[in-house]
Amino acid sequence: MLSQIAPGREYWSGQHVLITGGTGFLGQHFTRVLTGLGASVVSASRSNGCDLRDPRQAQATLCAARPGVVIHLAANQGGVAYQRTCPGTILHDNVLMAVNTMEAARLAGVKRYVNLIAGCAYPGETPDGILREEDIDAGPLHPSADNYGISKRVALLQAKHYRAQFGMNVTSVVLANTYGPGDHFSTTRSHVVGALLRKFFEAVRTQAAEVVVWGRGVAERDLLYVDDAVVGTLLAVELEPETDLLNIATGIPVPVAEAARTIARVIGYRGEIVFDDSKPEGPLKKTLDTSRMKQLLGWEPHTPLENGLRKTLRWLDEHHAQAFTDD
Repeated sequence: MLSQIAPGREYWSGQHVLITGGTGFLGQHFTRVLTGLGASVVSASRSNGCDLRDPRQAQATLCAARPGVVIHLAANQGGVAYQRTCPGTILHDNVLMAVNTMEAARLAGVKRYVNLIAGCAYPGETPDGILREEDIDAGPLHPSADNYGISKRVALLQAKHYRAQFGMNVTSVVLANTYGPGDHFSTTRSHVVGALLRKFFEAVRTQAAEVVVWGRGVAERDLLYVDDAVVGTLLAVELEPETDLLNIATGIPVPVAEAARTIARVIGYRGEIVFDDSKPEGPLKKTLDTSRMKQLLGWEPHTPLENGLRKTLRWLDEHHAQAFTDD
């Protein structure tokens, strides 16, 4: 196992960091960790008055803040149900936010820019189900999330050309399926872990005889605890690896059926788990290759799935009334 190095206070203390989407799930965790390291953190998001879909607002916000580092997390996305309901809005909003934010960062003279790329930017099908950085554009996107995926490929292309023309220092990072305290648990916006946690959490409290899980349970996902996602990303900023794209992931494929059984065990649910094969399940294999991450960062995630789930459930016990509000 690689050594568990951590982000350095000497790098981050006094650093001025702007996080887009800083009030969201990922943004709150980045803010917590960075603040603990002594960084000065500001958020740019609609909830605090900056609509990044508007280039004038994006430019005004970043040029006023003049941050040294921008971490672009803002996104309009959700799980399978949300993808089916708002596909055009997802495409429109994410392309505009990506293009406007990077251009605003260029105009503001930002020295380091973190470009968060979703796993759905990878080809929908690969020969062995492993998503490698060098294959990011080797095939078509999966139709279940091609709208969101293409917005992230646009961001990658923008980073490439901004680096060539303007010398902009961009780190593009792909995070695996990230989960943890503060995740989305609504029926419309949750991803696989959030959706399953809600189902089993409610089943225990209602003493339901069964829990119905979408799909056959065979789809595999790479499940990354949020603190590991933050640490890996911050290390990529500090170390400035020579790469256009970097996966931050466990590299461990977890079938949905296994994730469901693990959650049931952790939460103490003893009823039946039923798989509904009439429901969509997305790509069958989405495991990220971690060899580049280990080589360039000398680091790997260290939170086992069961430990991460227990931490998330402790948070959910205290916040479920708020977390289950459908949005």
